[in-house]
Amino acid sequence: MNSGFVRSLFYLLLFGCLLVGISARAVAQGRFAFVVGNDAYQGIEPLKKAVNDARAIAASLQKLGFTVIVGENLTRREFVAKFSEFENRIQPGDYAFVFYSGHGVELEGANYLVPVDLPKTATSQQAVLKDEGISTDNLIQRLKARGTRAQVLVLDACRENPFRDTKGRAVGGRRGLAPIQAPGGVFVIYSAGVGEAALDRLSDADADPNSVFTRSFIPLLENPGMALVAVAKETRAKVKSLAGTIGQTQSPAYYDEVDGDLFLARLSSNAAAPPPPPIPPPVTPPPPITRVDPPPPPPPVIANVQPSTRSSDFIFTDSDRRQLTRDELARLSPEQLRLARNEIYARRGRFFRDPALAAHFRRFSWYKPFAWDVPLNAVEKANVSLIQSLER
Repeated sequence: MNSGFVRSLFYLLLFGCLLVGISARAVAQGRFAFVVGNDAYQGIEPLKKAVNDARAIAASLQKLGFTVIVGENLTRREFVAKFSEFENRIQPGDYAFVFYSGHGVELEGANYLVPVDLPKTATSQQAVLKDEGISTDNLIQRLKARGTRAQVLVLDACRENPFRDTKGRAVGGRRGLAPIQAPGGVFVIYSAGVGEAALDRLSDADADPNSVFTRSFIPLLENPGMALVAVAKETRAKVKSLAGTIGQTQSPAYYDEVDGDLFLARLSSNAAAPPPPPIPPPVTPPPPITRVDPPPPPPPVIANVQPSTRSSDFIFTDSDRRQLTRDELARLSPEQLRLARNEIYARRGRFFRDPALAAHFRRFSWYKPFAWDVPLNAVEKANVSLIQSLER
């Protein structure tokens, strides 16, 4: 065989191995969400649908594969404790999603979320709001410090200022939140634009349990064909249309500092598959082949394997929800161990650059690849590590 062709093939295989290694490291990326709904304010006007909105968003994010921490009617101390719990779960490369529905106030260009126990504050006491409110800038910076790959902040807090008195004076702006200077890797959505108030309902006869923003946002968020920018734009169009039916103006704003398109629904293993990304070309083009090589052998077929709950499509049908044992793995050949490990990724929708692996899994109807980097749950990660230890 031509030595130049062999050298080119070696570099191509080496490049593919490097990419597979990078993909394996990226698999550890997790998805975590912190969702809060505050209705039961003690010293200011209570709300009616913030808790419902938080519950609906939490259910939606769980369907998309997020681990969700939910808080309802949180005092400042409770908010700080729950956010710390959420923050401590974030590892470098993770996705973070924060949703807040409740009162929020703009003060000197900064935005503060209002815990349910924050007292009524006079115009001469704005320092109290700064000390007792929750700074959105602080939340963003704390998550950035954790090394998030991307973070999404959704604020349904653009209501009338609850601290405004009967003479028209208030701590902070009359309504709405201030525009935000989001750092890189951060996507922020407001339920209303600058100076606008968000509608809880269209009328007293509106029986929908969710606010105008949330009922518009959730179906779009769950659409695997829509990037987050498209979700924000379509949500704005739907909310504007609904508000316009009662003569009101509400135009959700967004601030995008995330590189590329972010498809939150495609992070889920149940999402529809996008077109596969292009495979990188060889380092150097091989010279023309002057002879015809025999076709490659067919992909390995698994046989004589008897794990629990076996089917014809899987070596282990339940390796995504049950920790495998060394005893059952010891019965597998090296090639079967390799396939057992990779079927964990295949079940999650991973592409394979190895032609034999790709051909093997394409035989099965359940294999629907959609990404090079796919997330694994804790059980799957443990099984991959165990199998790798036996492959060495």
